[in-house]
Amino acid sequence: MHRLPRTVLMLALSGLLASCDVLRENKLLITTHVQTAQLEHPSEIMRLPIGGQEMTFKKSPEFSQRSISAFEPFEAENNEGYGVVLQLDTKGRNALDLASREYHGMVFLTLIHGMPIDMVEIDKPITDGRFIIWRGLSKQTIDEMDKFYPRIKYMKSSSRWMDDMMPSTSKEKLNSRREAKALEAAEKAAARDRERGIVPKVPKTNDIPLEGYKLPGTR
Repeated sequence: MHRLPRTVLMLALSGLLASCDVLRENKLLITTHVQTAQLEHPSEIMRLPIGGQEMTFKKSPEFSQRSISAFEPFEAENNEGYGVVLQLDTKGRNALDLASREYHGMVFLTLIHGMPIDMVEIDKPITDGRFIIWRGLSKQTIDEMDKFYPRIKYMKSSSRWMDDMMPSTSKEKLNSRREAKALEAAEKAAARDRERGIVPKVPKTNDIPLEGYKLPGTR
């Protein structure tokens, strides 16, 4: 995906606020919309003046915050806030894969709370469910995301959640967040211990539980 200039988004802002219906009661609203031809029904599209021309996007997003399984923030270039890598669940990954194939050469527009944040050009199929918002998120938005989603790096530390088996149901997402938060807390505790010069205690042989233990090569 190719990033598009920030000025392009600023030109779209006034038109977008007048044309995009958002669920204002949601505390966290992230939607990604695909550019489309003007053959759609007028009620299904939003037209935005961008770069001296009118661009048309689907009102219905390809995915929203409901399809996010995990995320990883990073500092954006040129002091443009934060960016994030989003890991989508199965539904979101399939929708992103299909849209990136069908609309090759078009643009993905991402909105945060109905405001234009970033646009990327679709230059190849996105098959891994990873979507990048390169800029425009505030620290407050990152903190809000931390309340709902685990960090990708902590999910990677658990063999339970792999790229081809990401949590998709509400229960799975809740469990994955709990597991990731536990790993994050353990990592921070270990870092504090290292700073204090505390050496982790190695368990004695008779402290190691043998229940269910099997010798290598036995069944």
